[in-house]
Amino acid sequence: MVSPRPNPVRISQRLTPLAGMANLHADGAEDFLDPSDRRASIWARFWRVTDPALRDAGIKGERLIAKYRLGAALLLFSIPLRAVVIAPDRRENWVGFGISLAGVLAGVIFLWLTKRDSVRPWIGFAASVLDVSFVSGGLAAFVALGYPLLAVNSRVIFEVYFLCIAVTCLRYDRRVCLVTGITASVQYMLVVWWASAAIETGPTPMLSAYGSFDVQDQIARVILLGVATFVSLTIVLRVQQLRVLSVRDRLTGLMIRGYFDERLSESFDRAQRTGEPLAVAMIDLDYFKSFNDRFGHAVGDLVLVSVSQTVKQMVRAEDVVGRYGGEELIVMLPGLDRAKAAERMEQIRLAISQVRVVLENTPPGGWATQADLVHDGPAVAGGTVLTASIGVASWPEDRAETVEALVYRADSRLLSAKATGRNRVVATAGSTDEFAALSPVRA
Repeated sequence: MVSPRPNPVRISQRLTPLAGMANLHADGAEDFLDPSDRRASIWARFWRVTDPALRDAGIKGERLIAKYRLGAALLLFSIPLRAVVIAPDRRENWVGFGISLAGVLAGVIFLWLTKRDSVRPWIGFAASVLDVSFVSGGLAAFVALGYPLLAVNSRVIFEVYFLCIAVTCLRYDRRVCLVTGITASVQYMLVVWWASAAIETGPTPMLSAYGSFDVQDQIARVILLGVATFVSLTIVLRVQQLRVLSVRDRLTGLMIRGYFDERLSESFDRAQRTGEPLAVAMIDLDYFKSFNDRFGHAVGDLVLVSVSQTVKQMVRAEDVVGRYGGEELIVMLPGLDRAKAAERMEQIRLAISQVRVVLENTPPGGWATQADLVHDGPAVAGGTVLTASIGVASWPEDRAETVEALVYRADSRLLSAKATGRNRVVATAGSTDEFAALSPVRA
């Protein structure tokens, strides 16, 4: 969490409604008006995936892949099993049987890992590298058993590399895609090197029903693996961009309401299973409608962007901030009870009060103040543009049986904060709650 700091918003004469729009990238990062957001190198931004929407999509994809992996492993296991039953004296049949059995066991383990509430980010890397290693292990086993031409000319096992690379697209993670493709290429080149050495030192001439060793064919195979990696990586990058754009508000870069509700519902179900607390906070900017009416929506958009940045700087990595509608924001705080959530929201309220705006008609050293929004008085140096009213609710303290009830309690306390003077945090039930739930006050 970052401590509160002044965050001035300067309004130029060429201001347009798009000036404060977030530039969303595939990694989930946003470039706002601060140029420091653009300093990261291309490679650093490629390797950094911070957006919770991409992490959430990756977890769901990993769970889907785990089910498919186990199903495919069981289906493929039937082939070497049948071969062993028919011809138990052939060593290559037992090699295929052992590799297939290991694949089934790995499928069971990864399915168990993805069924847990907390899915570690390393699982995608480990699963992809292991899948590729199974393929390479099968080819290497043929070399060890004295069938090097079968290893380099396989028309069944080699193609599984492409399946492993293609499956990474479901993980929404370009890093896993790149690592999988590089691993497949390097491991296959090592198998080819080992097989070529075995062929050179083997019987002369080495004749086999599995063809002959052709360097050009092996180079072509490695190139095809590289092309498959590039195509999959391109698909993942495009899917990531679409995913980010589909769940984030284009102006502020915050989560849209639909996706936030989905995440909140999942967290609420998890909290009920584990017993861990879950807090929700509703934030509404005071007098924002009057601000828009006087200074225009373009200036209002810039202020809303700055406030959104400030809130995001004040929350933890596991917290989720969404734009609930208009100038109203909503924050999910997993693992915090009502008292801790209220303390965090008080820090955010103070941070929002540090967001200031310099208007064209403001004298040097002066700031537009909240008084300007209600009265026609002059700007006062050091005054704040907006304040915020915040309502907080938590489970299980508020005994909400549904996630909708939890959000309703937070919203009613937000209205209570507005009805009792604004610029405050309300986190406990009181006599004003029922009144606030019926009050139309929002400005």
